[in-house]
Amino acid sequence: MLAATLLAVMPPVADAADPKVAGEWSPMTAFPISFTHAHLLPTGKVMFFGEFDEGLLPPRLWDPATGTLTNLPMPDYNIFCSGHSYLADGRLLLTGGHELSHVGYPYVTIFDPFTLTWSRTQDMNDSRWYPTNTTLQNGDVVVLSGETHAAGSNNPLPQVWEAKTGRWRDLTTAIQELPYYPRMFLAPNGKLFFAGPWRRSRWLDPEGTGTWFDGPSSVYNGRSYGAAVMIGSKVLIIGGGSPATATVEEIDLSQPSPTWVARAPMAWPRRQLNATLLPDGKVLVTGGSSGEDFDDDSLPVKVPELYDPDTNTWTKLAPAMDYRGYHSAALLLPDGRVLTGGGRNRHTTEIFSPPYLEQDGPRPIIQGTPAVITPGTQFLLQTADAARVAKVTMLALGSVTHAFDQHQRFLKLSFTQASGGLQVTAPVNNLAAPPGYYMLFLVDGRGVPSVGRIVKVDVVEPAAKKKIIFSDTWKYDDREVDQGTAWLARDFDDSAWKSGPGQLGYGDDDEGTVLTPGSPTVYFRKKINLENIVTEANLEVLYDDAIAVWINGVQVFSRNMGNGTAFGVYATGSTTNAYERAQISLASNPFRIGENVITAMVKQVSPNSDDLTFALALAVAQLSGPVPDTLTVSSPNGGEVLQPGTSTPITWSSTGNVPSVDLALSADGAASWTPIAFGVPNTGLYAWTVPDLSTNRALVRVSRVGGTTPLSDVSNAPFTISRQVSVMAIPFRSTWKYLDTGVDPGAAWSTAGFNDTAWPSGAAQLGYGDGDEVTVINRTTPSQTSVYFRKKITVNGIVTQANLRVLFDDGIAVFVNGTQVFGRNVDKGVAHDKYASAGAENELASGTLPTGVFVPGENTIAVVVKQTGATSPDLTFDLELQLGVVPRP
Repeated sequence: MLAATLLAVMPPVADAADPKVAGEWSPMTAFPISFTHAHLLPTGKVMFFGEFDEGLLPPRLWDPATGTLTNLPMPDYNIFCSGHSYLADGRLLLTGGHELSHVGYPYVTIFDPFTLTWSRTQDMNDSRWYPTNTTLQNGDVVVLSGETHAAGSNNPLPQVWEAKTGRWRDLTTAIQELPYYPRMFLAPNGKLFFAGPWRRSRWLDPEGTGTWFDGPSSVYNGRSYGAAVMIGSKVLIIGGGSPATATVEEIDLSQPSPTWVARAPMAWPRRQLNATLLPDGKVLVTGGSSGEDFDDDSLPVKVPELYDPDTNTWTKLAPAMDYRGYHSAALLLPDGRVLTGGGRNRHTTEIFSPPYLEQDGPRPIIQGTPAVITPGTQFLLQTADAARVAKVTMLALGSVTHAFDQHQRFLKLSFTQASGGLQVTAPVNNLAAPPGYYMLFLVDGRGVPSVGRIVKVDVVEPAAKKKIIFSDTWKYDDREVDQGTAWLARDFDDSAWKSGPGQLGYGDDDEGTVLTPGSPTVYFRKKINLENIVTEANLEVLYDDAIAVWINGVQVFSRNMGNGTAFGVYATGSTTNAYERAQISLASNPFRIGENVITAMVKQVSPNSDDLTFALALAVAQLSGPVPDTLTVSSPNGGEVLQPGTSTPITWSSTGNVPSVDLALSADGAASWTPIAFGVPNTGLYAWTVPDLSTNRALVRVSRVGGTTPLSDVSNAPFTISRQVSVMAIPFRSTWKYLDTGVDPGAAWSTAGFNDTAWPSGAAQLGYGDGDEVTVINRTTPSQTSVYFRKKITVNGIVTQANLRVLFDDGIAVFVNGTQVFGRNVDKGVAHDKYASAGAENELASGTLPTGVFVPGENTIAVVVKQTGATSPDLTFDLELQLGVVPRP
């Protein structure tokens, strides 16, 4: 009733009689079989096949130019309810099929559009009915889901069809139950993104034996038989659900932490709809039902809607004649029209001409393009209409069924004016444009497209090759044993450690290896071999809660490690299966030719943390050709503070012919040099006793002994040598500014620039309820969740050591210059409205703080103390901070 009322009050289609505004439909015709699975071939013709037993009839070939239909040869089984996507060479890979409803086939067949022939390839592991195919950047194809032998018996094993071998690779560490025809997209990070129909999205790494990890949840609930399309790096999900929804959401997969964002809704709720990408970058939504039933033709939505992503607006268009619901399809043609047809027991078809085809004046014309486009290059697009071109766009050929096109994507290409046409920049790589055939369009300032020119996007291997993938096997130590720092070395003996494939962890039910809970720190090690100098290195990590990564003992990445890397300390922040990518700095190249050790440490946020996650991937590009002679200082390399009389390593890396080295020190910024050692074997490491001097202009030089040409390297920047002095920066019973009103001071309260002039001040110990307070603060009713304290200190030099003692009741978090460096009983977070995660009675705790958060000059120490609940009767705070400071020479 609600849906009927909604339809009744909807405004009429604006200017429906004017094709320039609302577009125009062709007369309705009929095909001999339903238009259920539809594919635009590289030849420009359309191949389609029908529903249920029509999958045993000859597929049809339709020519948009002449309107003629031709019977095609038949495959040797029923291909209805198969998955399908294009291979790099233009052939169509079909997976699974229809034996009975909910019962699939394990068969795989390939249709060649150039010879119009079928050929079988290796069967899958089991049957699939309603699977999804996704073509990868190298031309391989991932197949997911599909029912096997009965309703609800989905095939949980993802498989990769490898184009070079024609065989399947099983993703055995990525077993996952998924719904029918999951909406999957190849993302810019090389992962597959599961966009629906479930609310919870997920990522699949298809390399090796596969790895799943969590993605963000969408705003709306599940979207069964909703549509999904990919526009550049963005995925749009539209409608679907039961009952149907009009809502729309978007996510940008190129962002470091993608999130779903609500977009403007459609005028009508729809499920069983089709969404078709158009040459101008807009999205045409056709068909669907607003009813509550699975395929409710009593409430059809015959009015198409056109979505403009640039303006986030919808436009109603001219209504179709027939209902397009379950088993219907819509397919973009090279001339810019959209062929729609099918539906349950429907053989009718209609062709829609969008408003851009009804405008006055000529369309832009492509006169010539290369037959093959290479990603990462530029090419000449020949046209006499260059001056009026507003966009150059590319769309992958459509392969659509059941409200989802498993292959189509839209790309906008940059261009400049050139002699004879336009100089166009091809997609940057095959992650943006998987290899295969695309339609290339010109779009003028009116939004009118040219007729599409079908071109092939070639395969280009990335320069950076994966040396480690998420599902690789690692050595690990989860025995609650403190390994000190020796475990970072290449020659560390890890033979007693266990090993297992990634991802490694516990508590999430997606692990390749389940670790033993309980340890604050878990260690991981893996060795790789490199043949030449690394010129580019890209890291990917999955972690929960904190992580640090080293390459040959050089730290290259860390998150939430503000408490340091000591075994017993906990993470400074909490995450849930966080995923990050980072480019590794090669300023002091941590890699070496030959054997390299990658080490990682993952930390829990507290003893009560119930899950842990670790996986790591590493891709490197290496210099081609002969290995050159190089020498690079890695430490000390600038900014360090060293104390006289201490032992510190001088480290370096080398390639080629460097049998031994000389070491020297400059205390005056390279004006003069003093020898440290001669003829040191080229191990990359020398234990150096820092001399008794004071300078902030120190440099180390490493020089090759012998050789036909001089070869040396110097620290990238000066470092400091000076003696440390101990400073009691904050003694117990110091005076603090405080806020005890129970009011949230805002996110900036812990930063240096926050204005606390209105806060009262008092000497510690501060609190209430115990009778031993120097300053009694206010207790609200109910007890406030959080009380805040601030104090400024001045540091005259560089902090090299920081030791903290705190007296608290019940939870506490300490910040230095806005960075959290210490916490106890704050597992629920440090937001104002969160209570402590456990109780404590005047507990005295201590810890070592990271030194990098301190700066010479003024520093802000900020503390939040939390109650354990609304009836907590007492609160306590005092703090002592002792620093080791190296005065600047």
